[in-house]
Amino acid sequence: MKKIFVIALVALMTSMSANAQFYDPNKNKAKEKPASEFNPDWFVNLQGGIQLPNTPGMGKLVSPVFSLNVGRNIAPIASARLGIEGCNSRVFNEYTGKKRTFKFFTTSADAMLNLTNCFSCTSCPVNFFLIGGVGVNWSAMETTNSSHFSPNVRLGGMADWRINRNLALNLEYRADNTNDQFNGRLEAGTHDWYTSILFGISLVLPDGKPVVVKEEDHSDQIAALNDEINRLRAENLELKNRKPQVEVKTVEVEKKVTERIAVLPFVFFDCGKTAISRHQSLNVKAIADYMKSNKETKVTITGYASPEGNPEKNQKLSEERAKAVAKMLTEKYGIDANRISTAAGGATSDILPEADLNRVCVSVAK
Repeated sequence: MKKIFVIALVALMTSMSANAQFYDPNKNKAKEKPASEFNPDWFVNLQGGIQLPNTPGMGKLVSPVFSLNVGRNIAPIASARLGIEGCNSRVFNEYTGKKRTFKFFTTSADAMLNLTNCFSCTSCPVNFFLIGGVGVNWSAMETTNSSHFSPNVRLGGMADWRINRNLALNLEYRADNTNDQFNGRLEAGTHDWYTSILFGISLVLPDGKPVVVKEEDHSDQIAALNDEINRLRAENLELKNRKPQVEVKTVEVEKKVTERIAVLPFVFFDCGKTAISRHQSLNVKAIADYMKSNKETKVTITGYASPEGNPEKNQKLSEERAKAVAKMLTEKYGIDANRISTAAGGATSDILPEADLNRVCVSVAK
């Protein structure tokens, strides 16, 4: 018995080690299923292994056993299967002192609980199952009541390694209980336990291809808006540098001072984020270049959030976004902090027509 347990343990650790090499999270990150996705499937499982009785003195009566199972993974934690197994079993005759071999078959209906999915929300290629089931044995051993059938109850566990979408390997340890009619020991009301260790391969047949929902990509819209903003910025600079035309009149006119305002490139943010992406940092650099070229210019940076969500959180989010842009201007590009002021505009849908694009910082130079 100790040797059998050691063999099973080594086989299980070997499969886990191989899986650690196969299932590299860095290499397969893009292939991982979303945590909430489950795709039901059918499976056909072929197993082979050894069986021996647990009766004292019979530990050397090891015999081969083979099984065929058809089942379905119904839910993330629940599966069921129907199976048939058998081959030759051995029994020791206490009276003659000889071993005897007899044929047997067992049909069973098993329920399977996925322990891995009970404690983890992420998809895992190695799953551990708790197995319980009932069935009927047929044995070729002679009995006093001329019946070759006996009931069977089983309890066990299985480690299943999903190699790819349609193939899995598994290692199963199981204990079956039946009455002594199974092996021809005719004492009334007595029962025997049989231990089985099986290694198998499963053909997995998913119901359909899993649907992966892709996030909507606004990069083209953002790029188009950046181009339009940069065009307006260039036009604004051209107007600023244009020499004013002074008309001289002999009559007195009222002098009016018009304050010139420049709208600098927008800085867009991801949903719920205050970090400036590498793509958007180019717009922060454009603001810094403008301020370096216009030494007397002061800038007001106003942060905004899109209208969905909690108003208080959106207000704080807009404030932190404005501060993030100001921090990059001062720390990375050396702009004097006295030339920068920030404001929090909170949630809005008035800046740009697309609601998602209102996660933005607007910079106005005076």
